[in-house]
Amino acid sequence: MKKSIEIITEDEAWMKIEGYKDWAKSLDALLQEGVKRKYTGQKKCWLGLLLTGDKRIKILNRNFRGVNKPTNVLSFPEYEPKLFNNIDASLTDTDIFLGDIAMSHEQIMRECEEYGISFFNRCSHLFVHGILHLFGADHIESKEQEKMESMEIEILAKFGISNPYVLKGEKK
Repeated sequence: MKKSIEIITEDEAWMKIEGYKDWAKSLDALLQEGVKRKYTGQKKCWLGLLLTGDKRIKILNRNFRGVNKPTNVLSFPEYEPKLFNNIDASLTDTDIFLGDIAMSHEQIMRECEEYGISFFNRCSHLFVHGILHLFGADHIESKEQEKMESMEIEILAKFGISNPYVLKGEKK
């Protein structure tokens, strides 16, 4: 059986940020909460997590989304959302690979400075956001955005992380 999360720390700067080890240990619990919200099957779900910087995430963002700038998080789902409902019947593996998530510490650090929020609380939010994208959740339409944000808020609250959408004094 594989680990729930295969972490590739491409940029060593991640490990130098105070609290990294504790945050990395918390990821499995965050993943399990996200999975409970979106998957009703019996198989174990796992994913890959690339911890990188702006240079690499900018390339990924350009190549896969056509946006030539760094971003905080990207998700690369393994399955089309409509296929996921029947995944248990179609797979012989005991584990389901959900896909990959990539995160840039530099972009996240800028956001934390701008909004005055904790780095690893922001990382936890973006990780959960990425998990929900792997299951097909989206925020293009306002109705879907509300659903996705509500799930994120509920999941993060279980870990003592405040509503991430309350920034700069704005209340949601």
